[in-house]
Amino acid sequence: MRIELLVDSSEFWERARADLRGARRSAYLQTFSFEGDDVGSEVAATLAASGARDRRLLVDGYSLLYHSDRLIPGPALLRSDVRREVRSTHRWVRYLRRSGALVRFGNPPWPSPVSLIRRNHKKLAVFDGRVSYLGGINFCDHNFAWHDMMLRVEDASLARHLEEDFLGSWSGRSRSSDRTFGPLRVLSLDGRDNGSRFVPVLEAISGARHRIDVVSAYLSPPFSRHLAAARRRGVAVRVLTPERNNKPNLARFAHEAAFRHHFELILFPGRMNHMKAMVIDDDLLIVGSSNFDAMSYHLLEELFVMTRDRALLGSFRRRVWNPDTSSGARRAWPSPGTRWGHRAVRAGSTLAAAFAAL
Repeated sequence: MRIELLVDSSEFWERARADLRGARRSAYLQTFSFEGDDVGSEVAATLAASGARDRRLLVDGYSLLYHSDRLIPGPALLRSDVRREVRSTHRWVRYLRRSGALVRFGNPPWPSPVSLIRRNHKKLAVFDGRVSYLGGINFCDHNFAWHDMMLRVEDASLARHLEEDFLGSWSGRSRSSDRTFGPLRVLSLDGRDNGSRFVPVLEAISGARHRIDVVSAYLSPPFSRHLAAARRRGVAVRVLTPERNNKPNLARFAHEAAFRHHFELILFPGRMNHMKAMVIDDDLLIVGSSNFDAMSYHLLEELFVMTRDRALLGSFRRRVWNPDTSSGARRAWPSPGTRWGHRAVRAGSTLAAAFAAL
């Protein structure tokens, strides 16, 4: 088994594009958002030109409602650039289908409010039952500009398993699974029994002895509560989150939670940091599509890895945590706004739990 940590979209797409071009049997791409901008156009053109006999693109229905974090059935449609991008997205979908590729928008955002928020949040690519990618990068310009990462794994057993996971999502019959491949424990969540599937993560937090490092833009309950309990036991908790967050209330929540529970809050400067990772006692790395937030815990289909692989842990420290925390501000800034954001996120978490029970 060969495992690579790919930092940012440039590294990811360079490797994935080469694997896609070289695929001969199958090329499966799954994304939360796909848009007909420069990135989406290149991805679609590369998939259309691939020599793989079975080519598929699975996009969550989120992309039927949102482009560039803007709600399409709303004021965003008054903007000509948004309308052009929506038209371009559907042109590329038609182009892919004419090329012989299959394209599906999964999890249609209707007919009920619950179906609107139950999303498939996985980011996955599998080529020829040989090589797999998983992590947090979507196929659109603004996501490619964010700071993020993917894992690339060469292993036939894992690739076959993730092919089955992809095909389950493709057919609308997602299933939860918990399988181990070499040093990787791979957990796939179906969005319906996530609470039980997150037990290994919460147990690892509860068993921490010295330190927990978290990278998340959207940290929220119940994960924040478990981190707070670890902090009360004397475990150091450090949270790396973007200084510029595309979801302001979750940024406010991070400041207020850090202040209340004595986390060390480290603000990543500049561009949006969309990474999702947790390191416990420098021994366990958790990485994938989950943001460690209420939506992941209650409602979203997710895919993540738990591993004690020393080489991968070392790569994460050397290439992500150490450089990303070297220049960030290291304090929380509580204010009336952060208290309001804290209350809003807690209310949203309660609402997500209520929807999950329906």
